[in-house]
Amino acid sequence: MKYNKFFLSGSVIAAAMTLGSCVGDLDLTPTDPSQLTPDQFASDPSGFLDKSIGGVYLQYATYGANGDASVQGFDGGMSTFQRAVFILEEVPTDEASWIPADADYGLFQYGIIPASNTVIMGTYSRLYINIAMCNQFMQTVSDGYYNLTTPELQAKADEYIRQARILRAGAYWYAIDNFGNVPYADENVRMGQVAPQLSTDFKEGRKQVYERVVADLEDIVAWYKDNDPNNRPAYGYVGLDVAESLLVKFYLNAEVYTGTAAWDKCLAHAEAVIGRLGKGGFKNSGLCNNYFQNFGANNKEFAIGGSNPVNEIIWTIPQEQTSQNPSGVGLMSFANSTFMCNGWIGDAPGDADFTCSMADYNSGNGWKCMVARPEFVEKFDWDADYAISPDKRTEWWKTSKDGFGMQNVSLRQAEWGSNGYLAVKYTNWAMDDNGVDAANSPAATDQLGGDYAMIRLAEIYLSAAEAILNGAGSSAKAVEYVNYIRERAGMVPYTNLNLIELQDERCRELYTESTRRSDLIRYGKWISGYNWSWKNQVANGADFSSNFNVYPLPSTTCARNGYTQNPNY
Repeated sequence: MKYNKFFLSGSVIAAAMTLGSCVGDLDLTPTDPSQLTPDQFASDPSGFLDKSIGGVYLQYATYGANGDASVQGFDGGMSTFQRAVFILEEVPTDEASWIPADADYGLFQYGIIPASNTVIMGTYSRLYINIAMCNQFMQTVSDGYYNLTTPELQAKADEYIRQARILRAGAYWYAIDNFGNVPYADENVRMGQVAPQLSTDFKEGRKQVYERVVADLEDIVAWYKDNDPNNRPAYGYVGLDVAESLLVKFYLNAEVYTGTAAWDKCLAHAEAVIGRLGKGGFKNSGLCNNYFQNFGANNKEFAIGGSNPVNEIIWTIPQEQTSQNPSGVGLMSFANSTFMCNGWIGDAPGDADFTCSMADYNSGNGWKCMVARPEFVEKFDWDADYAISPDKRTEWWKTSKDGFGMQNVSLRQAEWGSNGYLAVKYTNWAMDDNGVDAANSPAATDQLGGDYAMIRLAEIYLSAAEAILNGAGSSAKAVEYVNYIRERAGMVPYTNLNLIELQDERCRELYTESTRRSDLIRYGKWISGYNWSWKNQVANGADFSSNFNVYPLPSTTCARNGYTQNPNY
């Protein structure tokens, strides 16, 4: 795809930066008159390095300056990074569905996505806008715009380049996972050039992109371990732990991406992350004492760089309510914690035979847009009526105890309340070890200020256990790791563990955290062998065509750039 020149600006908390993009292309052009241009950078190299890397981080947190979407022709809220990956990884699965009627978005809840779908173009565009932002930052440094005249300035620029490479790898994980043989653009692809597909053969092209991204991450991790082994970035920034956690995700899925498993590498990197972060908290595991501390209004305390010594949230997407920030400036969007709470909830009508209130979640809005699928609900332990579960991870759900119907009789918004449970995990309540900390909770507002947890230490424990059960280590260690998670949820610990039990535990722990489609594909349960309500637009579920292991590349992108479309699309 061809990138027109654009410039970076912004800071992590407040920024004025917008990219324009037409739906049919990724031609990126500046639209904000207050944007910075590189000719200014030399006047304050340190300050402009901060602002420029902030512009990169901003594209992972929200959608554009002044409420504008970076992907034109695509809803601003949907165009955010978190919602884009949620759409790709969760909406077609057994966990969650998006029920408002929409010609293109509506197809995602059935898993049927043509190459012409505008949402596939929007989600793909978001990933490549972020990749382009990372590359453009590195290019402005290498082109000498910052006048780095001291070792301290050069060291700062080098560290920010490492961070941009890590963020780029994060976007590439979702691109490779969902789209397969994607074009590869690193900092050597200049503006105005078309990012190439590395091969016209699907399997070979996907493998080559994977290998390049993994090699880059390995280089970053090796540098940190040689030069900064105790790396602890400031809150909101990425560093060694995010880089190595991304390697865990890549190696966990290596067999899917390349045809060759890498369980030993997955375990080695997972153990390294656990070795650094697995201290304090629940049973000295590094996990929060309360599961919902990861998903409350104050969850930034439990992120790396946060105020709590327990940092379960490895990669966090910062958000901030304006009312909580003394400067009066916030970083908010209709994604992240706002989406993950308000997307499910709403006030039940006064004459309804079910109950739900936005006040239950300390939120000022509710969209009534999502419901859970019954096959996912059944993975938890319940009483006879599927009303109450001993599993603490269901504490905020709306179930039959609240009058909600468990079955997806339809996936229509008008039947919200009777066509599926609400599997809510994010709220606007502050959380302490015992649960809700009402005294320190913010006011109920439309957009919530809690961070979004992109990668948690719990995921690393589960990935390590999976690598072990696939032959990489001692099964006793896998049981130990999974029992930290299971016991925190109030469930009986395992004495032995098999892969089926582990798969279900991973689903219970990481539900709606944008891993599910990837997991089902790795388990061999996505195409066939396991069905859920409305899979392939059949009420009781039906198998997918084998090409559905990846989405199509957007048809306009293929046509304009000469890319080879994914097989059988």
